[in-house]
Amino acid sequence: MSLLIPLKKFADSRGWSLNDIYSGKQSEFQINYSILYPGIVKAWHRHKYQDDYFCVLKGMAQVGVYSEGELPEKYFIGEHNPAVVHVKAGEWHGLTALGNEPCGLLYLVTKRYNPAEPDEERADWDKFVLKDFWFPENK
Repeated sequence: MSLLIPLKKFADSRGWSLNDIYSGKQSEFQINYSILYPGIVKAWHRHKYQDDYFCVLKGMAQVGVYSEGELPEKYFIGEHNPAVVHVKAGEWHGLTALGNEPCGLLYLVTKRYNPAEPDEERADWDKFVLKDFWFPENK
């Protein structure tokens, strides 16, 4: 018999999220979906043990990835450039919606979130890059 599993929504000024969508399955992995509003930079953070896999299903986003000692990378993914960005444990990362529409991010994390011991370190959005890193280039 089929089963309907209600999901809890988390919302704040940056957007909203559905976390641990398939929580009925016992696994180390967790699948989440977030909407990020335009003009918001959701960065930087990193995980010691967890890899992230980002796929933007709605709109477009710029994903930033930074490894200490290297130049930061920019990836432009979404409806018009479908792709998955694999962010490895230890890499700083973040994203921003491109254009005037929110972006919808489906992401898989390889370690289930534990609020008692979060595997997350945060830094300011402009810590590792020039402030214009997160804004569109005019050419």
